[in-house]
Amino acid sequence: MTTTRATAADVALWVADRHGWHVLPLHPGTKRPLAGCPDCRGGGGHAAAQCPCLARRDGALCHGVWAATTDTNVIGRWAGRWRTSVWAVHLGVSGLLALDLDAHGGTPPAQPLHGVPWPDGNALPVDGIDTYATLAGLRGRAFDLDTLATQTPSGGLHLIYTAEPGRWKSSSGRVRDGDNEVTSGLGWQIDVKAYGGYVVLPGSTTPAGGYRRASISLTPVALPDWLADELVRTGHDRHANPTPIRPAPAPVAVAARSGDRQVRYAAAALRSACEELAAMPPDSGRNRKLFRSTTRLAGMAQAGWIDRHRVETALADAARAAGLPAGEIRYVLASGFARPRLPEEHPAA
Repeated sequence: MTTTRATAADVALWVADRHGWHVLPLHPGTKRPLAGCPDCRGGGGHAAAQCPCLARRDGALCHGVWAATTDTNVIGRWAGRWRTSVWAVHLGVSGLLALDLDAHGGTPPAQPLHGVPWPDGNALPVDGIDTYATLAGLRGRAFDLDTLATQTPSGGLHLIYTAEPGRWKSSSGRVRDGDNEVTSGLGWQIDVKAYGGYVVLPGSTTPAGGYRRASISLTPVALPDWLADELVRTGHDRHANPTPIRPAPAPVAVAARSGDRQVRYAAAALRSACEELAAMPPDSGRNRKLFRSTTRLAGMAQAGWIDRHRVETALADAARAAGLPAGEIRYVLASGFARPRLPEEHPAA
């Protein structure tokens, strides 16, 4: 008995019919959507929602991923006409979100996670899979392939989840030249693909190699709550309203002895740190501010200028007022106290 291996077009037809996913063919060399009519190339002076070609619903490949369809008749015509070996699913309109964990090599930054200090003593990641596994571990989660996953030719992974359509933003986990920390996306070599994004379907073949299913599961699971929290924290929620600025909680009073400059200095530093932190909006570096304030005040606590419990309580209250998750607050405080910065011996009065 002979068996035939499913082509990318076969997979595209199956997921469109079985799951209602919007699919489209890609150029095998560039992995980009095939070009549409000359009038629509480059935008055509109108958005996809107003495109007359797409309005006909006859399979016009205009406006990139917005041409993706669930119509199996159209998909069949595309497969017969273009005979491309690469097909993709348009994620956002299909109610999906994908994490693209790259394995491109290169030198990681000193801080590979967006807004979360890299664990002290851990070796830096070698790729996006390593970065994501560390983030999952920090949140008390194991990194496993319990959802639909595709292995890429470079050895990376696409993890695909069901998600609220249109809610999540796409992003890239790249680091700009000269930077030593990740300030966008989730982390180094982790791309988030959702609204307006797409991933290559398993069964596709490019000059670099093939895409194959790497999971037992044939279907994606729902986006985990912890991962949704991370996406909200890092600014990926398109529906999120800015967190209102709330008054800073008053730090626990520190009993200063008359003439004790160090104690007064530490109390003022704690008060200032809490006021600044509590007033910070999302995507303004709240995590980094908490970490730096903690290391500074940890040094003062180590020097005997202020009580550690008072520092932890006040900074935790300020961080909660700023909207940081409880688990993240605990982790950053512990990391900061593990790396205290010793204060000046004689602060100004």
